[in-house]
Amino acid sequence: MAWSEILGQSFALRILRTHLSKERVAPAYLFAGPEGVGKRLAAFELAKALNCEQSDGLPAEASAQAGPCDRCASCSRILRRMHPDVHLVSPQGAIETIRIDEIRHILGRIALRPFMARAQVVILDGADRLTEEAANSLLKSLEEPPASARFILLTSQPSDCLPTIVSRCQTIRFQRLSTEMIQRLLVSQQLCAAEAAPSISRLAQGSLSRARRLAEEWPAYQQMTAHLGAEQAARWLEWAIPNDRQEQAQWLAGSIAWLRDVAVASASDDTLLAHADASSSIRRQAGELGRDRCVDAALQLIEVWGSLEQLVSPRLVGSLLREQWLELTQPAR
Repeated sequence: MAWSEILGQSFALRILRTHLSKERVAPAYLFAGPEGVGKRLAAFELAKALNCEQSDGLPAEASAQAGPCDRCASCSRILRRMHPDVHLVSPQGAIETIRIDEIRHILGRIALRPFMARAQVVILDGADRLTEEAANSLLKSLEEPPASARFILLTSQPSDCLPTIVSRCQTIRFQRLSTEMIQRLLVSQQLCAAEAAPSISRLAQGSLSRARRLAEEWPAYQQMTAHLGAEQAARWLEWAIPNDRQEQAQWLAGSIAWLRDVAVASASDDTLLAHADASSSIRRQAGELGRDRCVDAALQLIEVWGSLEQLVSPRLVGSLLREQWLELTQPAR
């Protein structure tokens, strides 16, 4: 991995390399940007750059531009996610939170001397998923960070992070990848058929990881959109409600994206549609439903999605989804 292999983030990487070259690396960073655009890769690249053994004796500017070597013992261990001084913390459990005991464990570790690194690095992937107790515990260390430690917090929802934590980090913004770049990567990495790449890249909304998931699930996604675009509302009465939480989340996400397109189609042309390959069905529904009803329904489904994240039964959430669609397909009163 090299700086140049993190695509579409030249501005963010230029800031990090400048900080390295001037030896002004901040005690704590907040990498903020959409899911799947390279934030975690950049965090590990920064951890390697801080600890690369081949950079010893090199001028700081030359070391920053060249990047970590990827060959020394430190770089190799970080690449394999086996370095004892580089700590990754991710949300855990059914509701995917970062709890106070996990933060206390990491803070206890970095209070000790590093095993082999110049700088211990804590990569906290999901800063918006910290519980209130965990966030307050972390805040104390961000206010007075250990001299040998660096914090890198990652989030796709910076507005959900504790403001006092954000204020103690240097924020680096990561951008959405272009549709053209994602389409090119899908084809070059043979992740999907060439004819499916344009549709997948539009639906990915700038996220390469989302594009990869869609490519893996593309036949199932097409079946779902065929259902969403069906003319007969009675199909929802025959719909088999998923028991699986992840599958139910996919139906909610697909419904929200579809309703967004129906609303857009009521006010614009097909060039702005994510589901351009289903434009005829979307146009028909736009004429039947209208923009305001689609927007209201999408907002209600976003609230339903929040219920799914709070461990409400997937079948109950599925029933709410079905009721929303059945109500939507009734003639406007």
